[in-house]
Amino acid sequence: MITKPPFSSFNFFETLFNKTEENNILLLDEKGNIITINKAFTKSFGYSRKELIGKNFAMLFIDEDKKKGRPENEIAGVIKTGQCADNNYLVKKNKKIVWVSGESVMVKNETGANCILKIIQDINQQKKSERSALEFSSFNENILASIDDVVIVLDEKMNILKKNHAFSSLFKNPEAGKQVMNFKELIKPYDPYGILIQQIKNTFKNQKRPAEQTVEIETLAGEKRYFDFKCSQLTHIGEGKNVLLVIHDITAYKQIEKEREDVIGFVSHELRNPLANLMLCNEILNESLKEQNVREAEEMLLRSKNNIKRLNKMIAELYDATRVNSGILKLEIAPFNLREMIREAIETVQVLQPAYKIVAKGETDFEVTGDRYRIIQVVTNFLGNGIKYSNSNKNVTLSVSHNKKSITVSVKDEGQGISPENLDHVFERFFRAEKTRNIEGIGLGLYLCKQIIQAHHGTIWAESKEGKGSAFYFLFRDEIEMNISHR
Repeated sequence: MITKPPFSSFNFFETLFNKTEENNILLLDEKGNIITINKAFTKSFGYSRKELIGKNFAMLFIDEDKKKGRPENEIAGVIKTGQCADNNYLVKKNKKIVWVSGESVMVKNETGANCILKIIQDINQQKKSERSALEFSSFNENILASIDDVVIVLDEKMNILKKNHAFSSLFKNPEAGKQVMNFKELIKPYDPYGILIQQIKNTFKNQKRPAEQTVEIETLAGEKRYFDFKCSQLTHIGEGKNVLLVIHDITAYKQIEKEREDVIGFVSHELRNPLANLMLCNEILNESLKEQNVREAEEMLLRSKNNIKRLNKMIAELYDATRVNSGILKLEIAPFNLREMIREAIETVQVLQPAYKIVAKGETDFEVTGDRYRIIQVVTNFLGNGIKYSNSNKNVTLSVSHNKKSITVSVKDEGQGISPENLDHVFERFFRAEKTRNIEGIGLGLYLCKQIIQAHHGTIWAESKEGKGSAFYFLFRDEIEMNISHR
């Protein structure tokens, strides 16, 4: 049994074998049998010389590599070329599997016999670090992929070093196919004065906190949308400085701002008339009382009362519209008799408009389930609109039809009708057709009707021919438990 390596004439190898702490060394014969090991190998793998000498080094390999014949291929490679390098898993005495980097070299011992010197380094920690780095990189890529915002990394020449998936859906990219895309060229059509580019340049120089800029962009889908650009410095990505650019879609916020401005505009414009009338009525009323003109005073009181009603109606519609937009329009669902509800709605409108004839058609004596107050609101709005836009034609027809799955309510008038280009917009908030601007209203009634019916999971629509009248419909479906039960 050899207890020391046969390198007596090679002091260099003997020193390497005995003194090294990082290099684990095995000496093998040409069949792969272990002749000896150094102290570093024992320290690292746990085996003593006695436990390994005479055994084949294949015992150190994992089962998968053994089945693949990896130990035999390694020996064959060294015998053929005199040298072989490899990276693979080995098994320690405690069964722990580690990743190693090895190199095997053919040498001759002091008697001239061929031996294989196998030097192994445990790089398991390095492998773990690499795997962690890859996993972290993959984790970052997954985060980027899940972000709806556009994320871009730029160098100082404004070249795009990295981008996420959202980037491709935003820009009309004239540089598609180029290996390097320049952000300055991409944004130029939307930043004609270079304000955003200057902001990014400032960030490269000395920006300590993220800078922001809002830009309007026409997307690939052809939509004009608003985006916030936020840029901040990055370090340790390639050479030189880099900037992280996050592009966030703020179109919804801009729309909310616009809607708020619209509300303020409508309130200031539409409420001005009844308020002005009230002030005028009060002045005339004051003069009438001084002159003891009772008839004129009563007339002014009636006009004031009507103006107050107009104000109340506008304020109620604005309040309801605000609740709808905030998602807090709550329904009080309960069974109610449809005939009684229809009768109440007709009476409510008829009292205010006695000159008009409202005709009800269809079977209505059954119970339905819904928010009775809100459904009356829809029906009275339909009837009110039918009268308001009747163009002096006095007939308005309310019809109800049903089958086992749904109930349809419609209101038809014989008025001025709606043009095809306006028909698709009648249920939009604040919409008023040009030719109806002089008619009282703020364009919220039909919008609220739509929200109420949709909250009941129903459908609402309109049909019209200009000059021949309009018909407004809403339908309740079976899915919302609008169960018909005849008395």
